Amino acid sequence: MPTDEWLARPLKEFIRTVAFSVAEGQEELDRRSMEVQRAIDRDIEDGSLAYDLDASWLRFADVEADLEMTLSIEGQEIRDPETNEVRAYKPVVSAVPLNHRAANEYDIDAEIASEVRLRIAPVPPESRNP
Repeated sequence: MPTDEWLARPLKEFIRTVAFSVAEGQEELDRRSMEVQRAIDRDIEDGSLAYDLDASWLRFADVEADLEMTLSIEGQEIRDPETNEVRAYKPVVSAVPLNHRAANEYDIDAEIASEVRLRIAPVPPESRNP
């Protein structure tokens, strides 16, 4: 998708993109640690490594994102499925990242920008035992 089409997006898409990027990064770290552990185990088995070692497992302790952006709220129509008449409006918060390009294209005053902060932190999985 061209960058122009991604300039103004619903806020939940920005947050989802950050969260999925963190998750994908963690998956890559885990895969790398598994590869290293398998290599260590093979080396121990064939006798080329005399020590019983474990691979390092890296975790994102937490990820913080500070996003400066302008926010707008628009109403998304909710239509009756039978009559197709508008029944209500669902508020949708859209965001435009505050940068030089957006400021020029949308004539945005930096003083009205919002700061959106989010923190993604790992939590242990719930126990499967009742």
